[in-house]
Amino acid sequence: MAPAVSSASPPDASEVASLRAAYDAAGQGHVFAHWDACDDAERSALIDQLRVIGDVARVAATFARSVADHDAGNSSKGAIEPVRADASSTDPDHAPRWRDLGLRAAAKGELAVVLLAGGQGTRLGSSDPKGMYDVGLPSGRSLFRLQAERLKKLAELAGARGSDESPTKPSADDPPPASIPLYVMTSPFTHDATVAYFESHGHFGLAPADVVFFKQGWLPCFTFDGKIIMASKSAVATAPDGNGGVYAALRENGCIADMRRRGVKHVHAYCVDNALVRPGDPTFVGFCAEMGAEAGAKVIAKAYPEEPVGVFTTRGGKVHVVEYSEMPADLAAEKDASGELKFDAANVVLHYYAFDFLARCCDETGALASELAHHVAKKKIPHCDPGGDPETQVAPKSPNGIKLEAFIFDAYAFAKGPVAFLRGVREEDFAPVKNAEGSGKDSPDTARKLVSDLHARWIERAGGRVEGDAETELIEVAADASCEGEGLERLCGGRTFARGTCVDKRESDEGEKADKRKLAEDDEGAEDAKKQKP
Repeated sequence: MAPAVSSASPPDASEVASLRAAYDAAGQGHVFAHWDACDDAERSALIDQLRVIGDVARVAATFARSVADHDAGNSSKGAIEPVRADASSTDPDHAPRWRDLGLRAAAKGELAVVLLAGGQGTRLGSSDPKGMYDVGLPSGRSLFRLQAERLKKLAELAGARGSDESPTKPSADDPPPASIPLYVMTSPFTHDATVAYFESHGHFGLAPADVVFFKQGWLPCFTFDGKIIMASKSAVATAPDGNGGVYAALRENGCIADMRRRGVKHVHAYCVDNALVRPGDPTFVGFCAEMGAEAGAKVIAKAYPEEPVGVFTTRGGKVHVVEYSEMPADLAAEKDASGELKFDAANVVLHYYAFDFLARCCDETGALASELAHHVAKKKIPHCDPGGDPETQVAPKSPNGIKLEAFIFDAYAFAKGPVAFLRGVREEDFAPVKNAEGSGKDSPDTARKLVSDLHARWIERAGGRVEGDAETELIEVAADASCEGEGLERLCGGRTFARGTCVDKRESDEGEKADKRKLAEDDEGAEDAKKQKP
């Protein structure tokens, strides 16, 4: 659900009567308890909220279903089995083919990307959207810029690849980039700042028509006995509906319809707080497409049993993610016959959807919407007593209500077709930016070190040399030069790069021109020397 925006005009009397009847029938008529104490603007604000909530009976049923599921402990009933990856992203026999399939899908206009970017950088010491955070790389690029420029490079590679069975032959003119739409999910707290940031930076080179912003929704908060909590006399207490709210938000904001209009067949989704993510990851997308998967995940091996990441499992033949806080310590530490952790398919939110499956997940009348039990969180929720002073808000000292939250991975249990798992490489796929600078784990300093180490390996693999202290100095390769380490031989081969710098295509081109000038000067000098010989 999108947040309500109060209208300037008084609410329509017939609509008020209709809403009153619906809320009375659902046992939620108390939301109008202080109606007579509200002025026209406050009444309009309340009606706007109730309008956004929509079918209150459906919302109340979601609450009842979720609490019953929580109280019964259904999320932990039944034995869980480990998920094993179907293949590795580094498989030399198959990965090139998967990558080519992914590039070809992008070239056909069949690929879309969904970016989950609703969070603020609170734990990073910033109130800005987390995507605006500068992780401290030599270029000063933010997470948004790093990811948008990588997607732009992918679009260029896909355009150059072409959509035919055989790659496009090189030509003197650069072919146009492919169109890869980016759908950015914001929140009420980050939406305006995110949109303004992209616009002020020219969408980082992406076509504005291919960047779509949409807001994460919210749900009302409830008392333990299922009554909607009023934050004030004219406002329902609300909470974000979790990143699993992406499905309803994609539908309600017209994104699914837009994907359908564009002919999208494959969707890659990820979270903004990963400094190494490859938006539209062609190898992963091509792998899932070849597998005929309805859904997929790129997973990495857990670093240690207590690592705070969920793991993919199966229960009763359905795919589930068990969060680290829910995993018993003995199971988390259990090892298989080879000595590896048994439950080690870590979920790092690198997800794939076949469009038809995603559309089913977003269907208001589908199984996900009507059957999913949300996660229950008991919280202290400030409220206005429907039977008390309408001007007084009560600040509870202990939990008094419930917030409902859905997670994006909840949808995997509703897949009817194959769910594919590709084993990724931690050092190439996952650099989380969650904790404060200097905390030593999942923080800006650890993330930029991972990026720097990967980019140094790219340069060296391309025949270049990196100078400086790898422990204290950083090197960066801009996405205009390479987004996956590809194509760097011509730019980096035989050259030396100092740490503390960012290698971009312009700098490399200038270096290449300098090398050519030096070669020409050497040739000219050799020719002069020949002429001077007796």
